[in-house]
Amino acid sequence: MTSQTTIPVGIYWKPGVWDLARSAYVADLDTAADSPGSFVGWLAQALELHARRSPQQRAELAAAGEKHPALVSVTRKSFNKKHDLPASTMEAVEDALVSDRQELGRMLARSAFAQEAVIASAEDARRRLGRDLPPPPQKLSNRPPRRRPAR
Repeated sequence: MTSQTTIPVGIYWKPGVWDLARSAYVADLDTAADSPGSFVGWLAQALELHARRSPQQRAELAAAGEKHPALVSVTRKSFNKKHDLPASTMEAVEDALVSDRQELGRMLARSAFAQEAVIASAEDARRRLGRDLPPPPQKLSNRPPRRRPAR
């Protein structure tokens, strides 16, 4: 594994989106061969994939996800959490945010961008899994075991 420069990035998480991200990460451990083995790696991958989409594609996904149940929480408060993400990932996110603003007039914060990226990636994970995502783990372990391919 190559060493990358990381930067601390604070993301303001809605509790349902936080749970959705962790559920999708766990599902991808067993269904996506190229899925990273750490949650922060999964998050970086989701952000990079979203940043590679066109501004129009991001706007369409945002509109489709506006009413996602993960966006609503009546019992838990939103919170800020720091993640050490690759600097290259955050450069791609910043470029995408500027493109969205210049091309569509969409002004998003990094946290809103992350939320849209997670919802889109979680839907992809659900499709790969072929059923609802598993419940989120209470606590994510560092480098959890993966399902091994059949021999």
